[in-house]
Amino acid sequence: MKNVLISGYYGFNNTGDEAMIETMSILLAKRNYGLIVLSSNPEKTKESYNVQAYNRYKISEVIKAIRKADIIVSGGGTLFQDITSKKSIWYYLGIVKIAHLLHKKVCVAYQGMGPIDTKMYRRMTKRTLNKKFVRLVALRDKNAMEYAKEIGIKEDKITFSSDMVFMMEPPAKERCMKILRDNLHGYKDGQVLIGLSVREWKDKDRTDLFAELADKLVEKYNARIVFFPFHKPKDAEISKIIIHKMKHEESAVLIPNRYLPSEILGTMGLMNVNIGVRLHSLVFSAVMNVPTIGISYDPKIDGFLEMINMTPVCTYEDISVEKLLEHVQNFMEGERVDYTEKIAEFKRIGEETLDKIIKEIEE
Repeated sequence: MKNVLISGYYGFNNTGDEAMIETMSILLAKRNYGLIVLSSNPEKTKESYNVQAYNRYKISEVIKAIRKADIIVSGGGTLFQDITSKKSIWYYLGIVKIAHLLHKKVCVAYQGMGPIDTKMYRRMTKRTLNKKFVRLVALRDKNAMEYAKEIGIKEDKITFSSDMVFMMEPPAKERCMKILRDNLHGYKDGQVLIGLSVREWKDKDRTDLFAELADKLVEKYNARIVFFPFHKPKDAEISKIIIHKMKHEESAVLIPNRYLPSEILGTMGLMNVNIGVRLHSLVFSAVMNVPTIGISYDPKIDGFLEMINMTPVCTYEDISVEKLLEHVQNFMEGERVDYTEKIAEFKRIGEETLDKIIKEIEE
C-alpha cells in the first residue's frame, strides 16, 4: 500500500486540524492508500483515526515517516506565517526541505498562507516552494492565493484547493441528537439552539461581551447556548469563563472534548444559528447549511466569509453585541441562507486537488 504523509498542526486538540486527519484518512482508504501523520501526540492520533503516526518533535521519527511516504502533503491550517510564532515557519519549511533531501515530492495543499512579516522568512518561503520538487501550491482562499503571488511564488504552481473539511461527512442525525441530549440536559424538541465558538486573541478580554450576548439570546428566544470549543483546552477555558459570567448560566452548555470532528460537524448542524470566531466553526456551520455569523480576528476569516458571499458582522477588536443580535434576529425572523451550491463546488475542487496529489504519486 502506498502512503501519503501530512505535516501540519496535528495532535494539539484543534478540531479544525483534526478534521483533516479524519477526512483524509477516509478518502485515502477508499482509494487503497494509507495515511501517515506527524503528530504531537502520535498514540492518540493512531487510536482516534486508525492511521500511522510519528512524533513531530523527534527528528529520527520525522525522517522515518518521510522515508515511508510516497508523497508529503504540507497542510492544512495556515503553516507558512510568522504571526502566531516565529518558530513554526522554520519547522514547516524544514519538513519540506527534509523531504527534498530524501527525494520525495511535496504538495502544499488545503491551507492558507501568510502573513509573513519578516523579510527573510518571505524569501525562504519563496525559494523553498518554488523548487521543482514542490509540485503544487493549492490554497484554500483567494486572499491566500494573492498573498502567495505577492511574495513571489510562481503563478503556474498556485491553484485553489478549498478546505479539506468541505469533504467531511457527518454521522447519522440520530447520533448527533444523542450527543446533544447527553450534554444539554432538559433540552426540549423545537427549543432554539445557538452555537457559539470563541477564542482568546492578543490578550483582549471579551468575556463580558460574550456573556452579555448569550444572556440576551436566552432572554429573547428562550434559547439554549451551545459552546463548541475548537481548540482544547484554551477555547474550553474561555467558554467556561463566559458561562460563569452569564446570568442564565443554566441555559448554556460546553460540548466536551471527546467527540470526533465529524460528530462536532453534525451536532453544529442541529443549531438554529452559529456564531463563530474560529475559522473552522464557520466552515462547519456552512457545510451543514446553518446560518453563519462570523467575528473576524484574521484575514482568513474574511477570506472564507467572502467565499460564501458574506462578511464579518464585527471584529474581535470591536465586538458589537447589538450588531450580532440584529443578525441573529434576521435569521430567526426568516432570512434564508443556502450555502449548498457553494459547498458542493468547494467539495468538488477539494476532491480534484486530492486527485492531483494521487496523480503525482502514480507518476
